[in-house]
Amino acid sequence: MSTLVTAALLVILAPAPLRLPELLAAVGGDAPAVGVAEADVAARRAAVGAVGTWEDPSLSVMGESIPLGGMREDADPMMIRYQIGQPLNVFGRRGLAKRVARTAVTRGEAELRRTRWDARGQAVALFYELWMVDEMGRIVAEQIALLERMREAALALVRAGMGSMGHHDVLRAESEMAVMEAERASLGDERAAIAAMLNTLRGREIDEAIGQAELPAEAPLPDLELAAAAATGTPEVAAARAMRDSAAAQRELARRMYWPMVMVDASYEQNLGGMPDGLGLGISVTVPLWWWDRQDNEIAMARAMERTAEREEDAMTKMAGAELRMAWSRARAAERKVDALEDVAIPKLRETIASIEAAYVAGTGEFIALLDAVMELKELEARRVGATARRGVVRFELDRIAGREVVR
Repeated sequence: MSTLVTAALLVILAPAPLRLPELLAAVGGDAPAVGVAEADVAARRAAVGAVGTWEDPSLSVMGESIPLGGMREDADPMMIRYQIGQPLNVFGRRGLAKRVARTAVTRGEAELRRTRWDARGQAVALFYELWMVDEMGRIVAEQIALLERMREAALALVRAGMGSMGHHDVLRAESEMAVMEAERASLGDERAAIAAMLNTLRGREIDEAIGQAELPAEAPLPDLELAAAAATGTPEVAAARAMRDSAAAQRELARRMYWPMVMVDASYEQNLGGMPDGLGLGISVTVPLWWWDRQDNEIAMARAMERTAEREEDAMTKMAGAELRMAWSRARAAERKVDALEDVAIPKLRETIASIEAAYVAGTGEFIALLDAVMELKELEARRVGATARRGVVRFELDRIAGREVVR
């Protein structure tokens, strides 16, 4: 009864399985690098309101005809002038400055999207590593159980006087069991390290327990051309487009910055000599005489930046297309390898092992043939696990490169 209670408690207290969709959602919002990128985007958004702002007005108070000795009868009456001047941000300069700032926000959002998908890609790789560790632990446990049966069979043959080399078979089985026990212990250490990094990426305590990784249902690969078409919307391409828009706005802003600067003035004249007070209005403009020395160079620099951004957009699109095709091919290759191992190689080898084990128990088979088959099965299982993990990682690589879910 106590055994049943203990088993029930272990089931209740065991951490929930780790599922990929929930992991990706957590990492996309809570990974440390994502938090930094989000703060950067917030700062860029705040900067939009700070650029192109109007300059503060200037206020001056000036006294005229202030007597230093005595007041002569023919002297001009004393007057105090209050004047305020306001520079005007006209000719579209304010709007262009804000447009440049908004392109910086767009670039920041593209960088945030890349950071988010890169963090998810790291989490996916760790997720499948965790699954590999758990799966290899299960395989090693099965192999140890099989070796225990082999050792017991060898002992039975020795007791029955049917195996002259039975004691050597027992020692060989125990030796292999010791190796596998050590491998099982190392898998536990590796699992702890993977869990620590996964907890960091999803914003949890580093030592929080993580349940077994639960493989998602395998989605079919999208059409190759459909996957490659996602290259036009990657974060890098979006950032290059924003940089091109920024260069175009900076080029136009450089041109307009050397149009006349306008200032309006208003004044109030207080006459202390009995004359009526007065109002004054004025407007002043700068005279852009040296435009050929400054404006032309700045416009040329902005045009060069625009051409650079256009080339970068084209290069990023081509590179993303090539990377998507490469990831698609790797995913297809991994699928074929998994199918070959799961559908043909491993089932046939299991049948072979069952036949050899039955022959050995009956005293007509050889221990070394059974042991070789068991080791070969372990190798094939390890290859299956590796291929399955690689299939999942490279399949997600399509989404990571595209910066979004590729339509299935």
